[in-house]
Amino acid sequence: MSSSDAHPSAVGTNTQPGTSTVPSTDAPTQPTSESSTKDSQVPPQRHAGAVGLGPAYKQGAGFGDKLGGLQEEIKGKITRNPELVEHGRERRTGILKKKEQEQQDEEDPFAKPS
Repeated sequence: MSSSDAHPSAVGTNTQPGTSTVPSTDAPTQPTSESSTKDSQVPPQRHAGAVGLGPAYKQGAGFGDKLGGLQEEIKGKITRNPELVEHGRERRTGILKKKEQEQQDEEDPFAKPS
């Protein structure tokens, strides 16, 4: 597979031997008009560094929350406590974590205590 078949983002600068007489340390850092038109096809970066770690990282229910919620649901069904069943379901599905996050977002950390 030649570099002409590859996506422009997969081919770096100065990758072909003998195409440049300037050493790589003295090469200009400005992209040429040819490479800028090819780079416009690359989608925007939507992650914060490592792939999989974005703004929505760890917002859902984790494994411990799912097990704890299931335990609360079963305990509520055995004791016939519908509030405990509902709390367990919310914990298991991540709704409880979302409600807690919204409540923390509403609080102003810089407000003076009265």
